[in-house]
Amino acid sequence: MDYSRTPHAPPSGLFIRDAGLLILRWCAGLGLIFFHAWDEGVLGWKHVWQKEPWPYAVEIAERGFPLPEVVAAASVAAAMLASLLLLSGLLCRVSALVLLACTLCAIFLYGRVPELGEKLLLYAAIYLVLVLCGPGRFSLDALFTGRRAARR
Repeated sequence: MDYSRTPHAPPSGLFIRDAGLLILRWCAGLGLIFFHAWDEGVLGWKHVWQKEPWPYAVEIAERGFPLPEVVAAASVAAAMLASLLLLSGLLCRVSALVLLACTLCAIFLYGRVPELGEKLLLYAAIYLVLVLCGPGRFSLDALFTGRRAARR
């Protein structure tokens, strides 16, 4: 008797892997949006339209970057867009690579701050796994490339 075909068989290894990648994508995407990018985006919006100070742009200027407001706005926009792409699983490897590069830059800038260094290292590991493994079958990438049907 083939136990892999019975209705009570455990999920296949590929299903577990793809479910794990889905959870990883969602945790990383939602975590970056709600704990980091959203707040900076709101402060940036208030800086542009209400002329309130934006501490993130000031911090970037103190680190010696040219055009700190542009760099701050670009990094927040990249974090938001790439996180939304991770959530949907669309262009997942590209967005994870962009976020990995941003995270490695942040590790270089903030790695000596203990509470930030650990978080950044964990985010970098998550993005590296997503670059290497892709989004899995529960993604728009798999839907558009036809990989969902091939694994069933």
